[in-house]
Amino acid sequence: MNYLARYWYVLVGIIVGAYISTKLRLYVAVLLGDAVNTAVGGGKESLLLNFALMIIGVTAVSAVFQFVVSYGGQWIAQRVAYDLRRDLFSSVESKSFRFHESVSSGDLTSRSTMDVEAVRRVLGIGLPQLLTTSFLLVLAVYTLYTINMKFVLIFLATVPVLLTLTVILAVKQEPLWDKIRLKYGAMTSWLQQNILGYRVVRAYNAEERQTQVFRSLTQDYLENYVEVSRIRSIISPLLSLVVSLATASLLVYGGFGYTAGGITIGSLESAIYVYTLILSPIRFYGQLVVLFENAMAGMRRLIEVMYAQDESNENTQGIDADNIKGEVVFEDVWLSQRGKQILRGVSLRVAPEEVVGIVGESGSGKSSLVQLVPRFYDPDRGRVLIDGVDVKSYNTKSLRRRIGYVSQDIVLFSGTIYDNIALGAFDPKPEEVREAARIARLDEFIESLPEGYSTMVGERGITLSGGQRQRVAIARAILSKPKILILDDPTSNLDAETEMAIKDALRLRFKGCTVLLVTHRLSMLNLTSRVVVLKEGKIVEDGDVRTLMQSNGEFSRLFGAKQRVAG
Repeated sequence: MNYLARYWYVLVGIIVGAYISTKLRLYVAVLLGDAVNTAVGGGKESLLLNFALMIIGVTAVSAVFQFVVSYGGQWIAQRVAYDLRRDLFSSVESKSFRFHESVSSGDLTSRSTMDVEAVRRVLGIGLPQLLTTSFLLVLAVYTLYTINMKFVLIFLATVPVLLTLTVILAVKQEPLWDKIRLKYGAMTSWLQQNILGYRVVRAYNAEERQTQVFRSLTQDYLENYVEVSRIRSIISPLLSLVVSLATASLLVYGGFGYTAGGITIGSLESAIYVYTLILSPIRFYGQLVVLFENAMAGMRRLIEVMYAQDESNENTQGIDADNIKGEVVFEDVWLSQRGKQILRGVSLRVAPEEVVGIVGESGSGKSSLVQLVPRFYDPDRGRVLIDGVDVKSYNTKSLRRRIGYVSQDIVLFSGTIYDNIALGAFDPKPEEVREAARIARLDEFIESLPEGYSTMVGERGITLSGGQRQRVAIARAILSKPKILILDDPTSNLDAETEMAIKDALRLRFKGCTVLLVTHRLSMLNLTSRVVVLKEGKIVEDGDVRTLMQSNGEFSRLFGAKQRVAG
């Protein structure tokens, strides 16, 4: 309702327009009756032209106000839809990492498209029709009353039946629309996964299996929609039948009344015209209920996301982090995710400008540990300190501006290479972007392209190789000029020659930076001053590469074979 309140002046215009338009349409019924009584019954056929011109004039003015209603409805619908999309996107972007891990991207996509569209339709189509129909029903009672009191009684006798049928339609459909939206979200999610993973599907000849799963999802969606259609197919004709029976009763009563001399032919003509006006909106009433039920289900799902109880750890009022030196300390850190214990009492100090390698088997907690520094997660117990200050005390945005982060899963956005490198940097100069690309050994490749830095990379950087995407991410981190640089397996998709070139370039960029380097490559560890070994969420070894290799411990077990092969 707050979204509508923002545009109350337009809503008032729609209400006034609907009232005047409806009033004028019903006045046409009065004019028709007067024309029949005066011009035909009274033998004054010469007045027919006057009545015809009056009817045309009133209808034209009514059409103008109806335009105000229709246009106003579409205008307010588009504005509210815009606001909803903007607020939903802003809300999703600000949610915690744990929230995003609990929902599928397909479900969020369906909420931002199908659910917003349902709200737009009810405001653009349903709201004007509801106002017009409501005014029509109320004003029709008054108009019929001025014609003949018994016409009003016939009309009012139909209202409880119509309301009962409408309520039945709403109650029957409500749970189905909720199911339809859930199924739509599941369908969208599955479709999105298979589009992104089409190479894997083809490689394993899994097309038929994936198609069967999608058929199952669409079958459930189809069955729920068919059930909605079945209910509408039963109720909607009953609504029309009730109105038709009322019209028939009107004709019977009017006919006998005219014969008895108590009702004029003009009055009967006016009453029939009023009922004709009512018939079409009443037939639409069933569809109107569908629109409102659909929109309510959609709005519930939008609110569910925007106002979800989220453990957001954003600090907007904290200490500015612009002048940090880069000391990082983990104090007895414990972390669990989805019921699984990831880190168990990790304590570690990284001095400013120190380069520390973090190694361990998959699932040992390496990535989870470094993700605590920019507060992607907060530990269940213990603290993470930067320059002796708990990271929770820093302004989160300010803190992240001083941290460069290159993850295992490289995400590029549909846009130019330049825009992807400059992501997160505040108004970077073109020469700074090119310098970051040069350090990442990406400049020669970019300049070889016909459009250079303006080359579009496609969704998720699909037009680039894995190594090229990795280098874009490294250039992005370099451009941010961080005091703390987190490299989460940054060379996982590079060939050996390019890896060596990037290592040489990164040595220059490491100067003045505290570096946390997560890697599975022994060659990358030559950049580090010491290495921390994680096993089952605990630090089991800490030292330089040579010492650890000679200790015959966990590090030697992980990398000893690789060194022998390399030798």
